[in-house]
Amino acid sequence: MDYVQPSHLYTRILENLPWKSGDPNAKGDPRKSVKWIDGLRGIASFLVVMTHLARAWDYDLFAPRDDVDLPPRILQWPVFRIPWQGRLGVTIFAFLTGYVCALKPMKQARNGDHLGSFTSVAKSAWRRPPRLIFPATIALIISWVMAQCGAFIAANRSDCWWCRYASPDLEDSLWKEFIRLFENFLGVWTTGYMAYDDHQWALLPLLKASMLVYVMICAVQFVKFRWRLGIYLGMLLYFHQDAAKNTETFQMQAIYGMALADLSYEMSFREFIEKHKWPRRVLCALLVSVGLFICSYPGEHPEWATWSNYMFELAHYIFPPDVNIGKRYSAIGVDLIIFAIYISPSTKDFLSNTLLLWLGKQSFAVYLVHGTLLRTVLCWMLYGITGQPWDGYPVDGNGQPLLDDNGQPLEPHWIPIRPPWVVAISIPAWIALVYLCASLWTSYVDPFCAKMTHKLEKIMFEQDEKSAESLPLNSMPMTTA
Repeated sequence: MDYVQPSHLYTRILENLPWKSGDPNAKGDPRKSVKWIDGLRGIASFLVVMTHLARAWDYDLFAPRDDVDLPPRILQWPVFRIPWQGRLGVTIFAFLTGYVCALKPMKQARNGDHLGSFTSVAKSAWRRPPRLIFPATIALIISWVMAQCGAFIAANRSDCWWCRYASPDLEDSLWKEFIRLFENFLGVWTTGYMAYDDHQWALLPLLKASMLVYVMICAVQFVKFRWRLGIYLGMLLYFHQDAAKNTETFQMQAIYGMALADLSYEMSFREFIEKHKWPRRVLCALLVSVGLFICSYPGEHPEWATWSNYMFELAHYIFPPDVNIGKRYSAIGVDLIIFAIYISPSTKDFLSNTLLLWLGKQSFAVYLVHGTLLRTVLCWMLYGITGQPWDGYPVDGNGQPLLDDNGQPLEPHWIPIRPPWVVAISIPAWIALVYLCASLWTSYVDPFCAKMTHKLEKIMFEQDEKSAESLPLNSMPMTTA
């Protein structure tokens, strides 16, 4: 019997470091054909983290300048402001959802294997909910337990308005907290709201976007390619005129991802792109430049800068009324940038480097853990663990809260943030901690959730002997947008 070297915690950590990830071109690696997707996913998750840091401690970055009469900071300039003002990360996740969900079924349909395509859709549609719900529920329970231990006290007493807003206040009994835990689990998959970690709001619309793609795949299976392109365009125009909340962020991106997945198998298009290298490079540069500028539209006070005020005025002619203009512009800009990446082999190679692939591997875990870690560990670093000294809300001699001129309770003296040198050390250390925790999550929690899903599949699926024998042990897709 061969000796098997034991696997220890520290060895598992070392194996998952970016420079220890192994060869992504190795046989059997599911990323070998679409590696750039994971690289793009890694960038998107990092943008989400940067956005929440800016939202918490430098919200002025969401505007084109700190005040109407002040000159803009460098980080408020067009393009430079993109990592801090948000909106791009979740939009990219939605595109990747449509792309990944459509890639295999559309290939099978193009090869004439319609039964195989329908089978892939049926299995993927069944697996996707538990693959999202299981890890999200574990993250919810961890956040809930930390809340019961008082981990959010420092955040609730800090001078960071967003940390106070996003941190839960506890009920007056543990029994009520248990009820609240169930209500939050139900709520995040019904309305998208969750008190213990509000970043999970995007999971429900991402799940719905994947189901939209699965329905679309079934609907266009037997349609000729040129007519499928017409259907994709019609769906994009339909959602463009729809003023419902977040249609540009989820539904449009899912359809766009499906369209590009379908287009990737069109040989005439690929040959055309490969034949015209220089026009392609010029087009890529133009698309990226225009896309980055469009994505720079500020989320707050666009009227404070000439360039953004022009975009604000133009929005009334190209978007439906009463929509989030920033998200609408971000969707258009992201689509232009993604298409430039899509037709650029050199950019795809860049997105396929080892570091970005590693970041992409951790992306879903980063999305799940960073919010809780921000309002606990990072707030401990910046404000202290105990949340003291704390005087609470000002009260009069009878213990009644003092009111302002509008009849509202006076604000307490929030705990101030520590000196800049502490912030400069704490934030990089916290980012490293986030990715360490995400790596451990990817190594242990994700495989556990995959096994649970596979067990449910074995219990609930109908299988004849042939299909049961041919089902690979690793049939559970690990890619989660």
